[in-house]
Amino acid sequence: MTLSSPPSAAATPGRSPADSRGRTWRISLAVASVVAAGAAGWFMYTTDPHQVFRDSLAAVAIHDHDTVLKGIETLENHPEFDSHVALLRGAYQLRRGRPGGAMRSFEMVEPTGELRKPALELTGECLFLLEQLPLAAAQFQELLKDNPNSADAHRWLGQIFYNLGAFDTAMAHLNKLIEIEPGDYLAHALIGHMAFDFEDFQLAVENYRKALALDPSESIPAEVHQEVLRNLGRSLIGQNNLTDALKILDTADPDHALVLALKADCHRGLGNTEKARALLKQALGRDPHERVAVLLQVDMAIDQQQTEAVIVPLTTLLSKDPHDTACRYQLAQAWQRLGQPDKYKQEMARHDTSQKLKQELTEKNLEANRAPDNAEVRDRLAELCDALGKPDLASMWRRAAAACRRLPQIDRQPVP
Repeated sequence: MTLSSPPSAAATPGRSPADSRGRTWRISLAVASVVAAGAAGWFMYTTDPHQVFRDSLAAVAIHDHDTVLKGIETLENHPEFDSHVALLRGAYQLRRGRPGGAMRSFEMVEPTGELRKPALELTGECLFLLEQLPLAAAQFQELLKDNPNSADAHRWLGQIFYNLGAFDTAMAHLNKLIEIEPGDYLAHALIGHMAFDFEDFQLAVENYRKALALDPSESIPAEVHQEVLRNLGRSLIGQNNLTDALKILDTADPDHALVLALKADCHRGLGNTEKARALLKQALGRDPHERVAVLLQVDMAIDQQQTEAVIVPLTTLLSKDPHDTACRYQLAQAWQRLGQPDKYKQEMARHDTSQKLKQELTEKNLEANRAPDNAEVRDRLAELCDALGKPDLASMWRRAAAACRRLPQIDRQPVP
């Protein structure tokens, strides 16, 4: 999930829901299967090849590579277990970070009987890592045919359709996952992020609060938890619930520039001007280029009719992102107040050009959401992102388009 910095509600008109798809951090909902304690190594005390296979597979889940290799060596003496050996070889390669080699082994597996479930799961994970997303989705959709309540299948499909930009389908799988496993922190967090991207602040607040009501396990990175706190604060600001936003932000990292800027924004909205100024000064001290802080600085200068003071900070932000329509609009308005009509018209023309591109970006995002297997719309999204100066996001959409072309259709039947 790469999280950009959408402006605070008080500072910004016109944010495209696609803006936050350029995040630098993505939630990974994929988790290893839970393995019973003491399973690994048990095969050394049994001559039953089926038990050897089960114990070796358990060792895969906990990255016990030595046990997996011993299991492979044992099963090689049983010719009727060739598919089992191929699956374990592929699993070993996958856990060692070699999905290409793993895929060659998985292609030799007959996914029947006791092999079906692990073969579908491991092949799906491998295809996901190889960015063959529709093919990966097909593996987990097969799992759902056998077990419509497979939490892992819904977990993977939620991640896959999120990466394809098919948010409605992703949410359906995540909601089913939550129905099966109500305590899944990351599922609530990812739904919250998707809702936040589309400025559905009510749904974002609901899911962020549900995530925070759970005790994040040690597997949840601290930055993930901090981002949930920050985005919940921003969502509450979007609802103009400034008091609750402050309560949440007070639990976040007190030295984070964005947290300080958001708290300043809240205090300004509540009429605590001096407190807002003090927090804003701290935020800019931490990061003079923090967008929310700079835009708040502009707003507070305008409050005091210090129009000339906004030109430099707005120009600085626009040098980093020429298509920041909120900043461009503010700059145009500043030139108009300063009696510079030509500069006002010039900035508004640039604003309108960027706004047109962003509007199409929003429309194509919605189209991609409705059509998870449409490569052409993702090609256009990549072109728009290039035009808007978002190369990382453009690359993401090109990968999604390429993934769509590897399979004619994705099963878009209702989530069971």
